[in-house]
Amino acid sequence: MAQRAETFFPCDGLSGQLDQIAATELREEDKLRDQSLTAMREWIRQNGRLHRCRTDDRFLLRFLRVKKFSVPMACEMLERYLTMRQTYPRWFARLDPEDADLGAVLDACCLVPIGRDPASGRIVIFGVVRNFDAQRYNSDTMIRLNMLVAEALLDEEANQIAGFTHIFDNGGMTMAHVTCWTLDNLAGYLRSVINCVPVRLKENHFVSVPTFAAQISKYCLSFASEKLRARIHCHSTVEELRAKVSPELLPLEYGGNGATLKVLNERFREFLRSKRTTLLELDEMEIDLKDPREAAVHEDVGEVVADGAVGSFRKLSID
Repeated sequence: MAQRAETFFPCDGLSGQLDQIAATELREEDKLRDQSLTAMREWIRQNGRLHRCRTDDRFLLRFLRVKKFSVPMACEMLERYLTMRQTYPRWFARLDPEDADLGAVLDACCLVPIGRDPASGRIVIFGVVRNFDAQRYNSDTMIRLNMLVAEALLDEEANQIAGFTHIFDNGGMTMAHVTCWTLDNLAGYLRSVINCVPVRLKENHFVSVPTFAAQISKYCLSFASEKLRARIHCHSTVEELRAKVSPELLPLEYGGNGATLKVLNERFREFLRSKRTTLLELDEMEIDLKDPREAAVHEDVGEVVADGAVGSFRKLSID
């Protein structure tokens, strides 16, 4: 495999492990990767619906890796992704780390990368739900925060290959954190963003979930596939979390050996400043949603992006 570029959290000693994951889980090898990139660029060149689209390796490999180098499926996901960006500008447009609202929720440590798991190679994202001011912001801001973090990290090959682990501290969350989600946003996020954004989300850990939120989550998960449910882990206490997650990763406030959330967030904010131009340039991509030519998306766009509250998890594509 080719040498991998540096990442936000270094991959020292993980190169062989990442190559193994790429080969066994993603079917990646040099010849197939080169052929797939060539084929995908040609598809983009011939696709009259795509007026502007990134064609660099790092961007296209996001889709090829999440779809295990099936070029047709990667092309379909890319078209869904571009459709999502234009259909929901309130979630995707101007993902600027210097934006006042995004900056405020970032500085509140609502969502912070805390390290890279040496066992799996995955980058670990930590969220403190109670730090999100649900009286001031709604779920649009929460989704934008998630998109900002994902887009900032997705160009890194290690994250494309090994994937992401998310940990959420739900202690102290209130009903306002639930009610700030409209049914339209919940349906749109679950049905569209998860299907259209090329993230390999391999583990979700939820800690200290209040009873009222646990009941809602239980109902939602009753619609989920077995594969998705297997990736969700609930822990009653932080002590239970520490038994499952390496203490080398956890922030100091959570009994781990890592830095404090404040220090970790300061590092991430500096990283985001270095990515600001790249993040804003994503807005230059364009797909013509009114073009009558056949799309790679074989499902009606209206169903993909606005299925309403009756949609379930059953149509989610979980890698």
